[in-house]
Amino acid sequence: MAADEPQQAIDYFREALKTDHLSASGYIALGDAYLLTKEFDLAIQTWEALTEKHAPSAEALTRLAKAYLAKDEYDKAIAALKELLELNLSNPSKASPIPNIYYDLGILLSAHQPEAAPPYLLQAAERDPEVETLTRELAFTIQRALPKNEPAYTLLAAGQKLGQHNQWVYAAHAFQRATQLRPDYAEAWAYLGEAYQQLENSPPDAGLTELERALTLNPASLAANTFMALYWQRHEAPQLAQEYMLTAAALDPQNATLQIHLGEMWAQGGDLDTAQTFYQQAIELDPYDPTSYRALAEFCIRYNLNLQEIALPAARRAISLSPENPASLDVMGQVLFRLGDHLNAERFYLRALEHDERYSPAHLHLGVLYALQDQPKLAQSHLSLAITLAPDTPTADHARRLLEESLGP
Repeated sequence: MAADEPQQAIDYFREALKTDHLSASGYIALGDAYLLTKEFDLAIQTWEALTEKHAPSAEALTRLAKAYLAKDEYDKAIAALKELLELNLSNPSKASPIPNIYYDLGILLSAHQPEAAPPYLLQAAERDPEVETLTRELAFTIQRALPKNEPAYTLLAAGQKLGQHNQWVYAAHAFQRATQLRPDYAEAWAYLGEAYQQLENSPPDAGLTELERALTLNPASLAANTFMALYWQRHEAPQLAQEYMLTAAALDPQNATLQIHLGEMWAQGGDLDTAQTFYQQAIELDPYDPTSYRALAEFCIRYNLNLQEIALPAARRAISLSPENPASLDVMGQVLFRLGDHLNAERFYLRALEHDERYSPAHLHLGVLYALQDQPKLAQSHLSLAITLAPDTPTADHARRLLEESLGP
């Protein structure tokens, strides 16, 4: 193994196994060797044999939990993590390399058996401030859904919260479980279609079959019409996207978020006047929500329209409604940057990071500013942070392009 010859290592380990002389560490190494030779089932069988033959092993259980999850075997992954947790509690000296088992268990249970998840989620929140927001929100969402005594609804609610926090693999599993329990549940099919589109390396038509099924089950489904509109928007079919989004907006005329989506779609279609009307309608529907003001300001920034007359007042209003929100502070910085006030733009970007040092758009925009000011070291630092903090996002893609084009060798 040390010489990077896993197949030869397997031969020797198996000879030791035949004579019942394979140690616990040998079982671990044999499983690792099988992984290296892409014999995944044999790796799992080896680690399972170790847990049966020897005392429970944190190393084996950790590997098994990961391997089971890779095969979408949630019941086995959950069982392995529970056994691992018991081992940690009974014998702290043999602690697992997993830093927060409560978190891993809570997330898996939320997507698979949500009624059992809250105790683990709340323990995870106590142990790790970085996951506290997600775990507490998820626990509360599940606890609020449970009294309805509808397992499919609880799975849908848990999946929605997981999706909001970009935990799309687990969200997709929760929605899939909901459709298995209730094949007639249009909302679950709609969310499943959206989740499939969000998964990494998903095929171009991912989610379309599920969205079509949702609309067949309920043509008046708000979620199905909304997600179908977003599907066609991503596939650059603006007329179809607009048609479904107009239907969604008619189903929920008081929904400001749908008006924002309509504004995005009409802007992409080139009708900026109508787009602006939709953004302003969103503000009229919910004048105390900073999201709508930020959306209007971002629209003006994107198309370089009415920066002084509309974008600046909208950004100011967003800050007045959410003075500690990094998104609102960052938008104000963008408006000021476009207006040529780079000094104050920098101040607002830095204020955004004071409230959330992990807010990647502010790092991106500081990188742009410092690059223009011929401060390459500062620019590179912030652009690199934007990529690290938000990988696989448009923010990271933009930062990467700037590093390659403006700051590259």
